[in-house]
Amino acid sequence: MKQLIALAPLALLAACSSEEPAPEATASEPAAQPSASPSASPAPAAAALTEVPEAFQGYWDYVDGQCASWSDAQLTVEPRRLTFYESTGDVTAVRQPDPDTIVVSMAMSGEGDTWTEETTYRLVDGGKVLESNFTEAEGGEPFRRKRCTALVDVPMK
Repeated sequence: MKQLIALAPLALLAACSSEEPAPEATASEPAAQPSASPSASPAPAAAALTEVPEAFQGYWDYVDGQCASWSDAQLTVEPRRLTFYESTGDVTAVRQPDPDTIVVSMAMSGEGDTWTEETTYRLVDGGKVLESNFTEAEGGEPFRRKRCTALVDVPMK
């Protein structure tokens, strides 16, 4: 009986409140969280992919290059691998923050070394040019490659 008398003021306080009390969480059910206002909603996360999207795949060479197989700026992009002039990157993760941009994480190997690398690639000029952040980190302009139909054997100049 003493417990009921001690709880009576709390019951009256709850009954007089103009707001509905929040439902109590049970051990198997977490308490409801207040919903965020639309202006406070976080930006959508970049879509996580398992492969490089088709729009980025193909053969690429420096924008002023000849699409030559000997070009040190050549790049072949496949769904799960990027092949550069003297190194190869096996794709470990791909994020796509927008339709024209991907961020590729790779396990790299070349010239007897291995390392990990994350590079951002952006399609520009209607998909004819592929920009990478190779020099952006040093404050320069993005590195630009043009799309090639194939890497070809042309004589070196």
